[in-house]
Amino acid sequence: MPADLQWTALEWPGLEHVIASADADGFRADSQLIAGPPPGPARVSYQLRCDASWRFTALTITVTGAAGSRTLDLTASQDGHWLADGQPRRDLDGCTDIDISLTPLTNTLPIRRLGWSPGAARDLAVAYVSAPELSVRPVRQRYTLLSRDEQHKHALYRYESGSFRADLTVDGDGFVTGYPGLWRRVDPGAGAAA
Repeated sequence: MPADLQWTALEWPGLEHVIASADADGFRADSQLIAGPPPGPARVSYQLRCDASWRFTALTITVTGAAGSRTLDLTASQDGHWLADGQPRRDLDGCTDIDISLTPLTNTLPIRRLGWSPGAARDLAVAYVSAPELSVRPVRQRYTLLSRDEQHKHALYRYESGSFRADLTVDGDGFVTGYPGLWRRVDPGAGAAA
């Protein structure tokens, strides 16, 4: 399943291109993102890896701006222990998923990892990576499958974290196509008129 994915930001200037692939060894994503949210423009690149069941295993994320570059390396073991830049992060132990603030890609991981039926809700312990700051903290998130359209190969999930809530449209592969007010997937076949 190699795929080129592209999203445009709606709240601030930004564009992300992800090269994604999944096979018997797991899921991999290599992203380049140009973002203009406060505190200012930045180039964000990340490489994300999951095992074959879509469980997070590793992330390297780099933020580059006029002041230089910063990198964060995160890993999670199969028994739920996390390392940040090689140091134990016991506050993240037990987190199953990861969520990177500047991308809709990481919403795909629990959508693909878990079994879903309409109305099903799942509460998750997640390591939340704020970019461009590269801070990490544990958060609780909830996903609920609101509807699925098998004929047109899309579904609608409600995403909740704290007081934030958004209804995400995803394609048949679980990748976000619409994230209200924040991201819109760009159809590579749509050309310049899109």
